[in-house]
Amino acid sequence: MMQFDWTTFILEILNFLVLVWILQRFLYRPVLAMLDARQQRIKDETEHAAQLRNKAEALRQQFEQRLTDWNQQQETSRRQLDEELTQLRNTATENLKQTLADEEAKLRVRNQTLIAAREAALIREAAGAAYGQAAAMLQRLASPQLTQRIVEVFLQDLLNMPDSEQTALRKAAAILIAASAVELVSAHPLSETDQERVKETLSNVAGQTLQLTFKEDPALLAGLRAIVGECQLHANLADELAFFRRQANHG
Repeated sequence: MMQFDWTTFILEILNFLVLVWILQRFLYRPVLAMLDARQQRIKDETEHAAQLRNKAEALRQQFEQRLTDWNQQQETSRRQLDEELTQLRNTATENLKQTLADEEAKLRVRNQTLIAAREAALIREAAGAAYGQAAAMLQRLASPQLTQRIVEVFLQDLLNMPDSEQTALRKAAAILIAASAVELVSAHPLSETDQERVKETLSNVAGQTLQLTFKEDPALLAGLRAIVGECQLHANLADELAFFRRQANHG
């Protein structure tokens, strides 16, 4: 019969406790720490993988959105290009029409100019012929009697001279160095009575007494010409014919 040994029992308990402490100290804690580290690493890798999946999903959605935007931009650009091409075609067509219209207008104006130039040339030719005929006829009609009648018209025109012309005549007479600088040329000799009448009337209109120098110039054909400084009063056939000819040449 075995006997129970308390000493041995107590020593065994102490050995067990020491063994448990040693295992917990040097084996269990490192294993737990290793397991915790592994679990944490797995958790981190899982979270990292989830983040990668989220990023991949976000990139996929972003790519799909960009692809959709790009397709929309392409469609918008295509429509804009079609609109611009249509506008360019319309503009080119309108410009071509306008160019053709301008060329037609230029051609019409050119033709009208040529026609007008021809008509003007014909008018000048006709006016020249008429001038020659009128000059020849007036030369035949020129006479002292006609000069006398033109003097009467000249005097009447002086009395009815417009205010603007009368003012110009008075200014011309006022700046004369000498009153005797007034010259009156007639196609035929004037009688003393006509000379006095012309002098008196012209002095009254000029606003001062004028001393006239009377001369004769058959080139006037008939009538007279009064020269008061820069102011000239024409009442003769030659000047009227010259005026008629200038009007015809510029018509």
